[in-house]
Amino acid sequence: MIFNFIIYFFLISFFKITLAEQKFEGIIASVDSEAITTYDLSERIKLVLKSLKLEDNIKNRDSVRDRVLELLIIEKLKKIEAKKADITAGKNEVIELAAAIYNFPVEEFQEFELFLTNENIDSEVVMEQLKNELLWKKLSQQMFATKITINSADVDAILNNYKNKVGKIEFDFSEIIFLNKEPNNWESSKKKMDTVISLLDSGTSFELLANKFSDINPQGNKLKNGWIIEDSLDSNTMEILNNMSPGDVKTNIKINNGFKILKLNKKRRFGNEEIKFSFLKFSSFNKEQIQNIYKKNISCNNIKESEIEEEIKFLKINDMASKDLSDLFLNQLDISKEKTFTDVFELDGEYNILYVCEKKESESINISRETVERKAFTKKFNQLTNTYLSNIRKSTNIKFFNK
Repeated sequence: MIFNFIIYFFLISFFKITLAEQKFEGIIASVDSEAITTYDLSERIKLVLKSLKLEDNIKNRDSVRDRVLELLIIEKLKKIEAKKADITAGKNEVIELAAAIYNFPVEEFQEFELFLTNENIDSEVVMEQLKNELLWKKLSQQMFATKITINSADVDAILNNYKNKVGKIEFDFSEIIFLNKEPNNWESSKKKMDTVISLLDSGTSFELLANKFSDINPQGNKLKNGWIIEDSLDSNTMEILNNMSPGDVKTNIKINNGFKILKLNKKRRFGNEEIKFSFLKFSSFNKEQIQNIYKKNISCNNIKESEIEEEIKFLKINDMASKDLSDLFLNQLDISKEKTFTDVFELDGEYNILYVCEKKESESINISRETVERKAFTKKFNQLTNTYLSNIRKSTNIKFFNK
């Protein structure tokens, strides 16, 4: 009996050690006293690839490895700073944060853990990441929240800027820039661009290629630009983007000292949450058939179902607020003029065309001073925390092993 107990104890200890070794593997970097293991990095890469909906293979792992390692270093810095300030976070707080971010009821946390396990994701890694972010949030609020003031002049300037932008087109686009090695020597930049075009054709993510191959990251245009108003763009770029649809990629764009590739992610009209659309929706599983709609003399007021082929479904929608529309519909409606058709687009296996009857733009701009103050506060708060993190990053003892 004693012998069996010893064997049982040995096996339990052995499996615990084996599991710990699997999660450790080796140290790849150290941030002061905090170690980053190959297991940490591997699991975080897995999370990033899943979020980007990319296959977990060596090629894709290599493309995001350096960026994920840098994010891990920043996370360790946040943890260290919070520890210095005796900031703590309980398990229930972390679970509440997870529930808010991943949109599940707190009482279903065990189901969430099971879901992660089924997805081959280490739940401890996810919860550790969330805990560190919660610690940093507490610390940064403690350090900076009371130091920020928003004056009336700042609010007035933001409100005026908002009013001046209403109705103008905004673009969310990504770009990859290839600079000439020497002035007026286009051969090297063209060769590099052709390599990237080949990778795009093979299905490699545009964002990953932008991160790896772009020679510069213009202001406001990192992996993904965010929204940029048309007035901020040069005339050539604006003309190209105006003629693109969301998802389109334009190659071989010549610039002053090289080439660039553009990808249009989204397009919208600034302040379009105030716009209501009335439109006709036509759909069919037959693309050639739906394209025949272009040939018909469509009128929003007098259209008759009897004039539409039986295989084509028809629906009239009045005064639909843009905030209630899907991105797919909104992108098509927003870039199309009244009394015109949109492009053909696919949704759930069906081909669709919309005919824009009317766009109603609100005369009043419903943005409150309180909303502006909150946004201005958030902007300044983020600037302070990012500057603080950047300074810590420069002064911290960071070592790499077999990078």
